[in-house]
Amino acid sequence: MRHNEQTITSKDNPLFKKLRLLLSAKGIKEHKLFFLMGDKLIKEFTKTKNKNFKVHLVVCSDKYTAKFPFNTITLSQELFNELDVLGTHYPLFVLEADDFPTIDLKQKPEGIEVVLPVGDPRNLGALARSAVGFGINKIILTQEACHPFLPHSVKASAGAVLKAEFYTAGLKTNELPITGENFALELEGADIASQKWPKDLRIWLGEEGPGLRLESEQVKKMKFINIPTHSIESLNASVSAAISFWEIKKHRQ
Repeated sequence: MRHNEQTITSKDNPLFKKLRLLLSAKGIKEHKLFFLMGDKLIKEFTKTKNKNFKVHLVVCSDKYTAKFPFNTITLSQELFNELDVLGTHYPLFVLEADDFPTIDLKQKPEGIEVVLPVGDPRNLGALARSAVGFGINKIILTQEACHPFLPHSVKASAGAVLKAEFYTAGLKTNELPITGENFALELEGADIASQKWPKDLRIWLGEEGPGLRLESEQVKKMKFINIPTHSIESLNASVSAAISFWEIKKHRQ
């Protein structure tokens, strides 16, 4: 363990600048690091000894005196608050993260796979939590999707993003090939309760507002389903996803 006895107080400090970049998807991808925030998530992480992620650094404020068995730095309270975007008032863990593998959607799906262009970190996090909970094989991120390791996404997932199997499609949603059995939520689709689900499939979940914006050739190959509602037009992305996953798991052929 190494603890930095000197408190960093300047925003021009190179290490602080690097840490601040981790609040963006670009910074996470560039440095292959991300924040884990919140005492509950951190305690669970250290207790379960998650082998998929290594602790790179612990960031403390000068008001916090506890020691951790990891390399630790101390920031002034002002600088710490700038990084603590969730307002946890608890030391921040910086974890190491490799790039997600790229998946070729020309290959047929194996098991249950979900294709996501979701750009809102809270929606993506909540959706990832449901995916992990229902045993989804792969979460495939399109270019429009936000990074699942952004602080608000990690929080919304209750740490489930650390257990999810993420892949990147490497393309925008309307550029992706459609192979095998593919389904998408659509207001004009068939009632989800009447659907017979194959063993291997991909389900495409858009976000409220923009939706999926598929090209005409993609639409021809897609099967559309709908979750009937009363008095409202539709549910939000994370709720729709949870219902879809539940229905698929119940009724797969």
